[in-house]
Amino acid sequence: MIEGVGTVSGRAVDRSSGAFVLVLLVAAIAALGSVVLGGATVVLVFGLLLLAGIVARPHYGIALFLSTFLMTYPKALQGVGFLTPNNVLGMIFLVLLAYRVYRERDWSFLTTPEVQLLGFVVAMYYLSARLNGPDPHTLQLLGEQEMSAANMRIFVNRVAFTVFFIAFIRTPEHARMIYLVGLAFMVASALSGVQGVIQGGGLYGYRATTEARLVAAAYNPNRLAMLAVFSVAGLWYLRRSLVVPGLRTALVPAIAVMGLAVFMTASRSGLLGLGVCLAGILWDERVSFRALLNWLLGGLLAAVLVAQFVPERSLERITNLPGTQQAQVGEGAGSLERRGRAWEIAWELFRESPFLGVGMGNWEVARFLKDPARSTAAPHSSYLLALVEGGIFCLAGFLALLWRSWQNLRFAEQWMMWAPPSAVTDLLWIVKAAKVSLLALVFFSLFADLWQFVLLFWLVGLSVVVRRLVEADMQRSAYA
Repeated sequence: MIEGVGTVSGRAVDRSSGAFVLVLLVAAIAALGSVVLGGATVVLVFGLLLLAGIVARPHYGIALFLSTFLMTYPKALQGVGFLTPNNVLGMIFLVLLAYRVYRERDWSFLTTPEVQLLGFVVAMYYLSARLNGPDPHTLQLLGEQEMSAANMRIFVNRVAFTVFFIAFIRTPEHARMIYLVGLAFMVASALSGVQGVIQGGGLYGYRATTEARLVAAAYNPNRLAMLAVFSVAGLWYLRRSLVVPGLRTALVPAIAVMGLAVFMTASRSGLLGLGVCLAGILWDERVSFRALLNWLLGGLLAAVLVAQFVPERSLERITNLPGTQQAQVGEGAGSLERRGRAWEIAWELFRESPFLGVGMGNWEVARFLKDPARSTAAPHSSYLLALVEGGIFCLAGFLALLWRSWQNLRFAEQWMMWAPPSAVTDLLWIVKAAKVSLLALVFFSLFADLWQFVLLFWLVGLSVVVRRLVEADMQRSAYA
């Protein structure tokens, strides 16, 4: 009688010995193949090893999946057409998920409210493109291509990542690992931007970017500023979770450097987002004297770094905040004017078709036809972009998704703060960091197009997983 995977007739199977034999067998095949067929066999064998690793440890595969959205891979590994690393991983996880459903009869991932909300958003985008998209004849005259299908594939890919995240990240150790992977990418990107400015590079010669070396999306200085703000939250709560005083002190300079990265991007939304992040942390800390002392120390260090390393143009631009006189004539004034114009056009397009948008990816065509200047620049607001491309119900779906994620994190936080110590309560620092990061994301979404960026789906998946872990922990405590 087979009682489950890994057990036969009630006796546990030693998986480690089987894995060792498998590794030896694959190594022997690789050695023989490389002699007979050359280097192509080695590539194939490493691919098979990677596949075996994902099948055996799907949570590591999810971490690899996340990296395909964040990391800029060498050209040789980027794939061709639809044969890309994240598409291949998606197919592997689809097979694994189908097998899990067949074996366990567990469809709970489809009944998760967050997945249903994402499905609703996809449906609204699809209906908008089909029923209210740009006229094909007009596109032909303009020499443009309809972009809805391509952008929809990207969005569905991220939705699939969220489903796989929820299905395969099952334990506190998995949740900690996947959060640390994301945090490591964000910190590395911020450090890359700081290094570029110090060495005399950066966008326009003074604004920090990653130059597409790590997180490709962080080539935009505003997005890099957001990643640095997320890093501030993550490192702060990581520091709070450490018990060794020396390690806690060592993270203070790292947090200050993340703040420096925000200034080096010369991003005004980044500076305001940093303020939102710090306010969220101080509110969470109940503005204790100890927290204020720590922030004063970190702030003093950051001020010294800013004065020493941030270019004068960056300081001028980042302090020309909207509503001030300098914002009208100073560095970056043209950017504010263009954004204001884009928001006006977005609002006009929404008023023309409030219930169905123009379809995902069709903003550029819609704006080109509406704008007398024939500009195709982005609206620089996730809320307005959702309204224009998906309609009012699409925006409502996104808002419900953000609210649900916030509620998940708040639910988990409240239990972890008072529950008996366990592996689940050890995730409290991650829950607090994710909560502040989500708050910052909601703010940044006012000024940037972020709802196709994978970190939104990462936070949504993380919120679902930690809530599920907490609910299971509550049941164990009730029966204890």
